[in-house]
Amino acid sequence: MVRHLFLVMLSTLMLPQILTVIPTYVLFAHIGLINTYWPWILWGLGSSPFLSFLFRQFFSSIPVELEEAAILDGCGYFRIFLQIFLPLSLPSIATAAILSFTSVWGDYITPSLFLSQNNTTLAVAMSQGYTNINGFPLNNVIAAGAVLYVIPVIILFFFAQRYFVSAIVTSGLKG
Repeated sequence: MVRHLFLVMLSTLMLPQILTVIPTYVLFAHIGLINTYWPWILWGLGSSPFLSFLFRQFFSSIPVELEEAAILDGCGYFRIFLQIFLPLSLPSIATAAILSFTSVWGDYITPSLFLSQNNTTLAVAMSQGYTNINGFPLNNVIAAGAVLYVIPVIILFFFAQRYFVSAIVTSGLKG
C-alpha cells in the first residue's frame, strides 16, 4: 500500500504545477482567503513532490544500524530522531529550504491571482511597472526593486551555504 502511494506521489512530479492553480484558487475562494496572504503562505508551506522525494531518498540512505544501535542504548524514537537523524539531515533541510523559498519568492502567477492589486508581492508590483507620466518605464526604480528582490535569496543562501555545500561534498561518498 505504501509503495502504491509513493508511486502516486512520484507520478505527480510529471504534472506541471500550473495545473493545480485553478483548483487551488477555487478551494481558497470557497474558504474566503482570496486577497489575503494566507493562500500564498499555505501554498509555500505545502510540500512539493520533489522535496518529499528528496527527504525520502535521504532518510533511506541512512544505515539502519544507527537506529538499531540507538535502540540498544535505550533511546526512544523521538530521541533517535532529534539526536541522530535531525543533525544528519541538516544538508537536506537546507536544500529544501533554499528550493522552497526561491520557488515561492520567485512565483509570479500565484500572488497575481490570489492577491489584490494594492496588496501584492514585489515581483508582481515590479512587473506591472513603475512608469512616469508619459508611460515610459522608470528603469532606475525597477533596477532598485530588482536589487531588493534578490537580497533575501542571497541572505538565505549565505546562512544555509555550509549545509548545502557539505551535502554536495559528501554526496559521492559511501558509508
